Amino acid sequence: MYSLKQTIVVFFVAALLICNVRVLAQDTAFVDAKDSLEVNVQQKGRYAFVVYAGGGWFSYVGSIGSPGLASTTSVTRAHPAGTVRIMWHPDHRLRFGIETGYTNFYTYTVQDGASSGKVNLRGIPILLVWSMALTKRLNIFAGVGSYLLTTDLNYKGNVSSTALSLGLNAAVNYVQPISPKLGIGAELKWMDATQTKDYGVSAQLMLVWKFFEW
Repeated sequence: MYSLKQTIVVFFVAALLICNVRVLAQDTAFVDAKDSLEVNVQQKGRYAFVVYAGGGWFSYVGSIGSPGLASTTSVTRAHPAGTVRIMWHPDHRLRFGIETGYTNFYTYTVQDGASSGKVNLRGIPILLVWSMALTKRLNIFAGVGSYLLTTDLNYKGNVSSTALSLGLNAAVNYVQPISPKLGIGAELKWMDATQTKDYGVSAQLMLVWKFFEW
């Protein structure tokens, strides 16, 4: 049986492969004059840089394991998350860019008699991102790179440690245009620090801004 992580990864890989075949079978000049008024598409011969910025909620679905510090443990798996992504939009479906952001993967508190403590794992992704427009408003994303992970321990003293983990993400979003240069989107994203096996799913609202075009 597939685990939840394996099922999600297989779904995104299958979607990417299907879309690659679909794009290769079509003319890349898929926009007309009316479509070009939308922030997510480009006219033939036109190029742009587009920023995606937003925030929402992240849910950690990986295994935390036993802290081994105290008799009573309370785990928080849901935290706010944010994303900043800059993409190059050429006059075809394939786009490239970079992505960063911020999320708390999880927090747990411990209680051992009169002593209490807290452990928090937070991460900053630093990823190269590839994107494909399935339609003029629906997009998929895949990123590879690293996660800068910081663990904060507050238990009979304060200790912080930082590590760099290889990682990836995969996302799908829908962009509703509000002008030729602005749009509002909703995005579902899988985030995975593969080296440390920390992963989860986020749902975010995005502001999409075509800030430079030529």
